[in-house]
Amino acid sequence: MKRTILSIAIMATSFTGAMASDFDKALNILVSNNLEAKVVAERGVSEIESLKAENALEGVEAEFSRVWGNNSEIGNKFAVSVSQGFDWPGLYAARRKAAKTAESALEFLKSSAMLDARRDARVLLLDFIHNSQLLELQESYASRLDSMETYYKRAAEEGLETRLDYNKTVLERIRVHKELHQLERDRDALIVRIQAFNGGISPNEVISLVGNEYPRVDRSKLTSILTQVEERDPGYAAARLQSEAARQQVKVEKMSGLPGFSIGYEHETEIGGGFNGFSVGINIPSWSRKHSRKAAVLEAELAEKDAQLALIQKKADLESDLVQLDYYEHAIEESSAIVNDSAPIKLLRKALVAQQITLLNYIDEENYFIQAHRDYLDLIYEYNLALARLMYYE
Repeated sequence: MKRTILSIAIMATSFTGAMASDFDKALNILVSNNLEAKVVAERGVSEIESLKAENALEGVEAEFSRVWGNNSEIGNKFAVSVSQGFDWPGLYAARRKAAKTAESALEFLKSSAMLDARRDARVLLLDFIHNSQLLELQESYASRLDSMETYYKRAAEEGLETRLDYNKTVLERIRVHKELHQLERDRDALIVRIQAFNGGISPNEVISLVGNEYPRVDRSKLTSILTQVEERDPGYAAARLQSEAARQQVKVEKMSGLPGFSIGYEHETEIGGGFNGFSVGINIPSWSRKHSRKAAVLEAELAEKDAQLALIQKKADLESDLVQLDYYEHAIEESSAIVNDSAPIKLLRKALVAQQITLLNYIDEENYFIQAHRDYLDLIYEYNLALARLMYYE
């Protein structure tokens, strides 16, 4: 019940303007145009094709020879041979199985790369929304100071206010506009990052869709996320298949130490006669292959550990964000009503006009409330970042 009430409060304060569908459209555009995820997928395809190439038969070997005798009685000798080399028969099946497993792992890696891209795109859009909200707050503050400077300048010229108060408003206006310009530069930098993520395509459509408020999130979808990691995380699935492929590669390396064979056809002519026959050869592998087998065993052990570490780390990250959500929700609930209340600023303005407080007191007090509002916007931003990470599978 408490979370339901809090969700309504959050929606009322900062989540009411943007439709999730528009945010999702912007998100989908970014992900579809992103080049990094595509490069990861293509690189994986290249690696699989290399594995398949290793499982092909060696090329047919053909030899031709002609030997001239040193006298006419012996004559000349002519020979042609064609041979084909083979690895140990079971080795081809072992390589094919390892390549197939690696190919299955690649499909999960593609999915993982796309989910990573979607998460990174979501975070990038949240960065833009956060910047937009800070800009809106700062522009409002800067506008109030602009009007105050205009008033104090005219009042100082007419002798109604001191030159000192006018100078204070000028200095404060300069400071506030400096912060405003920094936020504008941050926005420009974000636009550059969005365009880069968008494959170099203009980000105008994305920016127009995302707006300046956060998308709505169904918090209930995240309650069972920890129990779904093993079933839904493609990165963990890929790690498990890579571990299996590594174990199969151990078998490949062991069988690679078995002899290879070659079978050939031979034709020779000598002293006017012709000879036809066949040849059978055997290839004894080098003893140095034992190091390859040992390396494959170690690789398989490491792959198994990597899969377990990937699962443990993913669960730890998600659990940490779930814990943080509770903290953020409590902090937002505590400060929401006060921060979004415009009455304090109005009261300060009335007190200043009635000369109950000095201009310096007014500036200090207003800065206090402005900073509290900034902290509140930062808090909501961190809350949405945690949600974005927890929505990894959505």
